[in-house]
Amino acid sequence: MGMNRSEVLADTYNGVFSPALLRLYALTFLFYSANAFVQMILPLYSRSVGLGNDRIGIIVGTYLLVSMLLRPWAGLVVERIGVTRILRFILLGHLCVLLLYVWQGNVPLIFIRGLQGAVAAFFSLVVQMTVMDLLSERDRTQGLSLYLLFGLLPSVMMPALGWIAWDQAGMNGFYAGLAVLGALTLISAYGTGRDTKRITVATRSTEQKTRKHDITVSIQATLWNRHFILSSLVMISTTVGFGAITAFMALYVVQTGIGNAGVFFFIQSGVIVTTRFALRKRLPSDGNWHSVYVGLLLFSITIGLVLVAIAPYTGMTWVLYVGGIAIGYGIANMYPVLAAYLSIVLGQERRKIWMGLFISMSDLGTVIGSIILGIAADHVGYTSMFLISAGASLSIAILVAMSNRWMNTHH
Repeated sequence: MGMNRSEVLADTYNGVFSPALLRLYALTFLFYSANAFVQMILPLYSRSVGLGNDRIGIIVGTYLLVSMLLRPWAGLVVERIGVTRILRFILLGHLCVLLLYVWQGNVPLIFIRGLQGAVAAFFSLVVQMTVMDLLSERDRTQGLSLYLLFGLLPSVMMPALGWIAWDQAGMNGFYAGLAVLGALTLISAYGTGRDTKRITVATRSTEQKTRKHDITVSIQATLWNRHFILSSLVMISTTVGFGAITAFMALYVVQTGIGNAGVFFFIQSGVIVTTRFALRKRLPSDGNWHSVYVGLLLFSITIGLVLVAIAPYTGMTWVLYVGGIAIGYGIANMYPVLAAYLSIVLGQERRKIWMGLFISMSDLGTVIGSIILGIAADHVGYTSMFLISAGASLSIAILVAMSNRWMNTHH
């Protein structure tokens, strides 16, 4: 078959800290910074113009809903158009989204959020493919870990900055933030075309195009696999609460007068980042279903959601923040544990398919948390909404506790 494409590229692009990779990390950080900045301010702005929780949930959730639906098919498009050209379209689309937020009086917010979700679906796939193609096999895990780090850091920093911008300057602060992030993204994007040009040639010359029929068969086989079904249920229940928190924490804090949403997101995301990298070598990845560990992670999320729900009744801000820590710990470890498990039990042949589907299941939970629970919040209030999320996590935790024999039975 000749040399592996990563080995060909390794001669020119050597190591996880090469200039090409550093440009991609910077681009990743700035791309997700704009998304996190918007995510913080959007619910506050929507409420200020008189929208209810149901409309706010739909606006917030549309981003992930579109991203979820497009993600499994994004690989096909990238394969046909090529990494370099698609990255140019992605960056152009991203800048258009930022401009549309400034002109959103004439464009429906739900349309802008949908476009942002479409751009994000392609961006995450293209950057992950580029990182893998620019590195030799032994460096890929480290490269992807750094990509995840730079993708997560904005969720630590930007909510607090978004809160300050809105609190101090309202929409003018929002516009100023978008202008700065847009300009920095343009600067960091310079040179990425040269870095990715060689990948397109290498990919097209050494890989066959994936046929639509093969994709359909692989999707059906994956969706009916018991390992994938339970892992997806766990992931959905994990992210339902996360979606509700993301969409409504800022409004919850304003309504109850307890804590600060920026500080909450800083703590929760900080725990996700530090835990994910501190424990990355200790997480189980032996192909066995670790029902006790997965159940404990779900229980941690359950406790966190309950603490968030009862914090206003205790009158103690630290209860809210401890809830953020518990939720962050559960979310940080759940995805890597389940992804490692599926990579062994489902094999490598249809990795792109099940990985795209699994990420979509994660997105689905977040969409349910923001849209469906947003509608519920209008009828039962925020406290009950968070308790419903906790109930969903606890139910799946009980199911996981009883699943060991079923999941560890040989195919």
